[in-house]
Amino acid sequence: MPQFETSRTVPTLPAPRCARRIAGAAAAAAVTLLGALAALPARAQTSAPAPGAPAAVSPADATRKPKLTIEERVHETGEVARDKVVEHSFKIRNTGDAPLVIEKTIAGPNIEVLSKPATLAPGESGEIRVRVALLTDRPLALLKQVELSTNDPDTPSVVLELRILSTEYVVSKPGYARWIAVQKEKPGTISQKLVAKDGQDFELLKTSDLPLGITSQIKSTRPDPAGPREWQVDLTLGTDAPVGPIVGTLLLYVNHPKQSIVPIPLSGFMRPVVAVTPPQWDIGEIALTKVESQAFFVKVFSTEPIHVTKAEHDFKGIAPATILTMTLGREYKVKLDFDPATAPKGPLHGTLRIFTDSPKMPMIAVPIDATIK
Repeated sequence: MPQFETSRTVPTLPAPRCARRIAGAAAAAAVTLLGALAALPARAQTSAPAPGAPAAVSPADATRKPKLTIEERVHETGEVARDKVVEHSFKIRNTGDAPLVIEKTIAGPNIEVLSKPATLAPGESGEIRVRVALLTDRPLALLKQVELSTNDPDTPSVVLELRILSTEYVVSKPGYARWIAVQKEKPGTISQKLVAKDGQDFELLKTSDLPLGITSQIKSTRPDPAGPREWQVDLTLGTDAPVGPIVGTLLLYVNHPKQSIVPIPLSGFMRPVVAVTPPQWDIGEIALTKVESQAFFVKVFSTEPIHVTKAEHDFKGIAPATILTMTLGREYKVKLDFDPATAPKGPLHGTLRIFTDSPKMPMIAVPIDATIK
């Protein structure tokens, strides 16, 4: 049987000459590349910032900051006639090396900020313009302030001050008119006397419109024939002036060289002869499960006492009104009772009439509007 050879050693043959040349060239190239990489400077690995993340700030930017510099924080105007309007510009500058943001301004009473810069670049200047109408203030030394808020880390808030010496050159005495009066009674007259403090002669040219029910009368006098004129303005609240508060300002226009307007504040209240509270009754729906009462209070403001003589209404199924005397001639209570046994269901529209013994106000009508369920 033939014998098969299971293993044998294969002799190693020498590599061809071209292969040896290629291997040598590759090894030399690898050594050259590694050397070049080693010669490069080391660089930190970076990654793209996450979406929405703030941009990186360089150390140089982190040290920069704005700086607010104010040329004149407090400005004094000196004497100004009380009818004038004062305007002033506070000059500011950013002397820092980052943008200065004017975040907000807070103005005090009776001072208005007309304009302000939103942002100032480094080295840029701007103005805070303000305005004060003196006519609405009293004639005295006034201090007006505006608070300025910025992104300056050293001065985040600063107060600008405007100091004004509001001065009267034409004086009115008493300088105001206030009434507390009752309709249909004696008219109330308050007189204003106008004189020039500096002795200048002047003329009262005209007046502004007066609130309804108030009239004026003007006359001039010359106490010293060689001296300046004095003026008198009589303000009269008529007996038919409407009920309610008296609010307003009378402006007197003069031709004094330093002042052209003299304001006279008006205030007070005109009361009715008799008042009923509530003056009308509109309650909507009433769910009657038991007898319900509604009271109407009558108060007398006239000088003489007034008596409530009777009270009537025009509602079917509602008991007659009852009158209770609280203070004779001054205070009364009129009461309506709603009884579910007799009051009709549905809308209730009508009038309660309260009668007095005074010809000034013989009857007061109180409208009533409700729905009984």
